[in-house]
Amino acid sequence: MKKWLMLMMAVLITVLVACGGGDDSENAGESDNESTNEASNESTDNNNSEEETQTIRVASVESPMTDVVEIAKENLAEENIEVELVEMGDYIQPNEALANGEVDANFSQHVPFMKQYNNNKDANLTEVQPIYFANFGLYAKEYDSLDALPDDATIGIANDPSNIDRSLRLLASNDLIEMKDTDSNQYGLDDIKEDSHNFSFEQAGIAALARLYEDVDGVILNPTHAGNIDLTPADDALATEAEDNKFTITLVAREDNADSELIQKLAEAMTSEDVREFLENREGGASVPAF
Repeated sequence: MKKWLMLMMAVLITVLVACGGGDDSENAGESDNESTNEASNESTDNNNSEEETQTIRVASVESPMTDVVEIAKENLAEENIEVELVEMGDYIQPNEALANGEVDANFSQHVPFMKQYNNNKDANLTEVQPIYFANFGLYAKEYDSLDALPDDATIGIANDPSNIDRSLRLLASNDLIEMKDTDSNQYGLDDIKEDSHNFSFEQAGIAALARLYEDVDGVILNPTHAGNIDLTPADDALATEAEDNKFTITLVAREDNADSELIQKLAEAMTSEDVREFLENREGGASVPAF
């Protein structure tokens, strides 16, 4: 009898231990699954966080270039790409910042100006996407036609080589001066043939040219600076340049990042219908889309 009771107790103890072990094992399995799920969720959250924000820094100088970047910024926000506009005080700083890797792209210049910087600084900036023609014009406070300009007129022009070339081409295309044949792609003042008007030229930084409007017979201005003194190419210029010129305002990057996905997405956003509408609605034909 005692042996039988002892045997029954041993069996009962064995069953209880087995049941308890099963619960522990099951709970351990649930704990492991929860840990795995939490780790998986954490990993997914991290991946989503990485995908959520990609940032691209773009240097620019003034309106309407900054406006175009802002429009692109709004459009790219829908793709979880943040565009950081870095406004700068002159036209050299955006190139220096880009060359030094402080920004990813800039939008402040035409290609001849960029090439001039590359040559001077041994830099590797490159064009990505032409955006618009900034319609340069010849403006004169005292005269309302080209024929009225005196033969000894003083004309104000920008003092950097690429915009000297641009100003001379505008005057030549309107038969105000004649240029010598040259192997160079860039005209300078020495390339002017003796012309019938005997013009003289006063040079200033492009951002300061509008100040000459009161003091010289005529001045060649880009539309932004003309707009600062309430002038537009369509309404006030005595002469403007052809739209199919080489001086298109262009998105610029470096050779090492120009083909990257972010730069290409930026170029796409800057050639959207929103940008086209903005440019076409600017007063006085100041900005003509180039895409």
